[in-house]
Amino acid sequence: MTFKINKKTIILFALLSFVYLVTRLQNLTAIPVFGDEAIYLRWSQIIKNVETLRFVPLTDGKQPLFMWLTVPFFKIFSDPLLAGRFLSILCGLGILLLLFIISSSLLPPLIYLLLPFTFFFDRMALSDNLLSFFGLLSFLLVLLLSQSPRLDLSMLLGFTLGLAWLTKSPAIYFLLLSLVTYFLSTPSNLKKFYYPFISLFIAFVVYNLLRLGPQFHMIALRNRDYVWPLSEILRHPLDPLRPHFFDFIRIVSVYIGGIFVSLIFLFRFRQNFKLKLILLAWAFLPLLSNLVFAKVFTARYILFSLPYLILLLSFSLQSFSLKWRYLFFLLLIPQFIFIYRLSVNPFDVKLLTSEAGYIQDWTSGWGIKQAATYLKDRAKVANVIVGTEGAFGTLPDGLQIYTDGTLQLTIIGVGLQFETLPENLVNARNFGDEVYLLINRSRLMLDASALTKLNLVQSYPKPANDELLLYRFN
Repeated sequence: MTFKINKKTIILFALLSFVYLVTRLQNLTAIPVFGDEAIYLRWSQIIKNVETLRFVPLTDGKQPLFMWLTVPFFKIFSDPLLAGRFLSILCGLGILLLLFIISSSLLPPLIYLLLPFTFFFDRMALSDNLLSFFGLLSFLLVLLLSQSPRLDLSMLLGFTLGLAWLTKSPAIYFLLLSLVTYFLSTPSNLKKFYYPFISLFIAFVVYNLLRLGPQFHMIALRNRDYVWPLSEILRHPLDPLRPHFFDFIRIVSVYIGGIFVSLIFLFRFRQNFKLKLILLAWAFLPLLSNLVFAKVFTARYILFSLPYLILLLSFSLQSFSLKWRYLFFLLLIPQFIFIYRLSVNPFDVKLLTSEAGYIQDWTSGWGIKQAATYLKDRAKVANVIVGTEGAFGTLPDGLQIYTDGTLQLTIIGVGLQFETLPENLVNARNFGDEVYLLINRSRLMLDASALTKLNLVQSYPKPANDELLLYRFN
């Protein structure tokens, strides 16, 4: 594969990058903090505050690279959500650049820019965008390595694969696909078979740096919570494959567009056959694996496969005349409307059930920032203790990220489905502290006698007829 980029396309790409930043940065916090975002950002704050807790994400079996990279942005942005989401935007910009370099064309980055799917996840403080960036960078490096087997490229590929593995467990797909790509691209590379294995060795060494954390074993344990073992799949091979396949179709049709995937298969496959076959492998083999083994299938599982689908689509569009390419972009107009609504008025946007938690349900953080502002003001004049539903996640982590470092303010996760007031909060009130309870109305199960001991201070509306309620103990 050759990479040809002239001065004119570089200027146009710079303009495209500017448009990307404008679209991604505007109203960046219009969607409130989501449950996983709250957890990741809280871990990042803990890492920033306590140097000995750099591996705290391992306690839940999560690799920590995204949290490590978020920490420096806390020095730039006072809003922790803005800091985390800005990192994701930079990852998206990196993907945009890699698509441009790999294709030597503006078409793939333009498609990436205009898709609601990428627009949404570019603006979320989640590790998936970082994983997607390292995956695409690995793809580029293994193509270069296959063309020019050299130790320096092999080492760069190894470190990139290792960083991907420090980001999220699905990076294991990149390791296997890199090995296949190297030998499939140029069969003569069999004489220099050792280069990709050097890369895999380096990636393994980088990943095993996590053994410095005492909870390294938690990664394997938590991975079992997300995937079915092979023995279980053999007992019912079409379950979860069949329901997940229909989930995939729904996600693609709503957030990407059915025409997107259908056009991929309309190009002349014989041209650049090996490259297109490799792209199909990088796009669909991880997808197929997730469809077969994942216990729950969500839109995020598609994200790191999307760049290769975009490259395949660009090959397809290049085989059409210019007027048909214009027609394709006209068909994206409904997607533009969806993007506009997501950035301007996300409160009323309806997502699929599998993704509804980003904007509605208890996992969405409507009202948390406002509640934090109120509670920080109260902490200036009293010792404030706040009990929140749950033990982690949107509450209490979402509240903690906005109150980090506030004196005289303590946040306690008090669990779920309690019908009487938690004893630790009652005791705190008896000692004269100013005590609050923050809970979603949909999860409020207190009996009538308990409610008489509370005074509703503020309520914050949420989609789907829910509210976030802030009570103060009488």
